[in-house]
Amino acid sequence: MLKYSDDYGAYILEFEDVIFCWDEQPDDNYEEIANNLREAYNRNIGRIAEAVYAEIEDLFDVADVDEVISKLGKPQIYPDNGQVTYCENIFDNLHIISFEYSDDEFSEIEYVSIDG
Repeated sequence: MLKYSDDYGAYILEFEDVIFCWDEQPDDNYEEIANNLREAYNRNIGRIAEAVYAEIEDLFDVADVDEVISKLGKPQIYPDNGQVTYCENIFDNLHIISFEYSDDEFSEIEYVSIDG
């Protein structure tokens, strides 16, 4: 169920494996959008982890893409701006990892960033 969250400062729809966030109240088809993106995200987690791994392998001394997948944590996906954020990653307690995607299949991962 869609609800506004003061913690996120957004309207959220939460599943056990992903959180969807909208800055403004989304259109009525938000559940369909979220389900499609969730399936695409899970289907392409390997491609996503490869892009993240390329940016963090030296910073966090991770062994491989599988380790990245296991440590990313629950993503926050922002469909309105094509961004994914990992605030609950377990690489360390200081950094937030995010990236931008340019299509709804997560086939093009861009601008991986590490903040903290």
